[in-house]
Amino acid sequence: MNDTGWYYEIGDLVEFIHGHLGASVTRTGIVVERSYRMTKDNVYKIQSQDKYYWIARPRITLLSKVTKAASK
Repeated sequence: MNDTGWYYEIGDLVEFIHGHLGASVTRTGIVVERSYRMTKDNVYKIQSQDKYYWIARPRITLLSKVTKAASK
């Protein structure tokens, strides 16, 4: 967790499992939005191909952190 309280930043490349028991699929995507939850783990909106998924933090694995763009 960073000093802002979020585990993942917008732009991070992540992997998650989507689906149920026998029909689950591992997907890769980019964090595009975050939602703070008082009673549960924070959730992240992840774009994978042309779909969006809201996934809870424990179900996400970080693949690559976003790097800050060079200033012009």
